[in-house]
Amino acid sequence: MVMYRLITLFVCIFLCSCYATKRLPDGTKVLSKKYKNIDKFDPFIYSQIDPNYFYKQVEVYKTGKSYKDVMGYWRGPSSRRLQFYDGGYIRILVDNQKESPDPDLSGKRGIIYMKNQDIRIDRDTADQDGTLQKQTLKVIVKGDKIYLVERLFGMSWGWSSNPMCYVFQKAEKVPEEWKQYKPDW
Repeated sequence: MVMYRLITLFVCIFLCSCYATKRLPDGTKVLSKKYKNIDKFDPFIYSQIDPNYFYKQVEVYKTGKSYKDVMGYWRGPSSRRLQFYDGGYIRILVDNQKESPDPDLSGKRGIIYMKNQDIRIDRDTADQDGTLQKQTLKVIVKGDKIYLVERLFGMSWGWSSNPMCYVFQKAEKVPEEWKQYKPDW
């Protein structure tokens, strides 16, 4: 039984380490393979989210079914911003990193799409050990705010625990020169 568990653990670690990754010039580690759900992008999403603006993170908290704060976690200024591109591509920018308008030089990657009448985001994320993986977030849009709710491992969108909610608010306009770059992830 112990040997079976060790073999299973070894196989899982091996498979996770096989993700194709690359480092951008700003030091950000990103998945180098294409996101498979990009074909599920629906232009209707951009009737709710304005891709001409950055969305700046304003809050993070644990949430429940109502998407309200159930356990005070963090509030205040943040350096994270979302940039939306045509076709459903997104980029997560962190101000304290070297920032470039070219997505091949800086920023984390992701996509936005529809699945089962829900808006979702798939994005790059790293665990405590730095292993890069894909994370799926549920998206709720209310006015100029975007709520990104984590999907907890092994759960549907059920609420047996309290997932994290990241709140972004419409901020400054994306400069025109930034729009010339076309993402390809």
